[in-house]
Amino acid sequence: MIRLKHCLINILLSLVLLGFTALEGHAQSRKAGKKDSDFWRERVWFGGGFNLGFGSNFYNNLNSNIFGIGISPMAGYKFKPWLSAGPRLSIDFTTAKFSDARNVYRYTSVDYALGVFARAKFLQNFFVHAEYSQLNETYTTGLVINNELEKYREWRDIFLLGLGYSSGSELSYEIYISYDFLEDPNSFNVPIVYRFGITYRF
Repeated sequence: MIRLKHCLINILLSLVLLGFTALEGHAQSRKAGKKDSDFWRERVWFGGGFNLGFGSNFYNNLNSNIFGIGISPMAGYKFKPWLSAGPRLSIDFTTAKFSDARNVYRYTSVDYALGVFARAKFLQNFFVHAEYSQLNETYTTGLVINNELEKYREWRDIFLLGLGYSSGSELSYEIYISYDFLEDPNSFNVPIVYRFGITYRF
């Protein structure tokens, strides 16, 4: 699993670095008088996503219900009209409820992540989305101490792979679903992530 994680990180970082190298090479080879706006229009796109995650589970003898919502700005560089990569930031708000036969325990948290992504379009309006991020989040062991859930913050790796649909115009809406292949199978987190967003010139 560690070797796979490092391989995925290297692939995504290589795509991003390749994009910046191409960007620099393009800037150096520009003909005099050519406007920068042409380059930005042809090669760079921007977007913003709305994250949604929810689910229920049985964790450490507790029933759990999780709901999360967040935003995620992103920018992509087009290596080809169908292939792009770039950075992505996300901020998420999560609320969780755990219960046993007698009590209900709750907590809320604000989590954030920074990562890189790559996308490949196909059939005009569909795309494959791959993403590696490092997430700082509140985590609970599920243990109850002094009538409160034991919880702490931690960094963890995320690798998402999924499919999406884009409306295809210059200002587009998109929706996609991804699966986190690095999610701990013993965690109460749901590894399926639903996202909705808008993009400009994707």
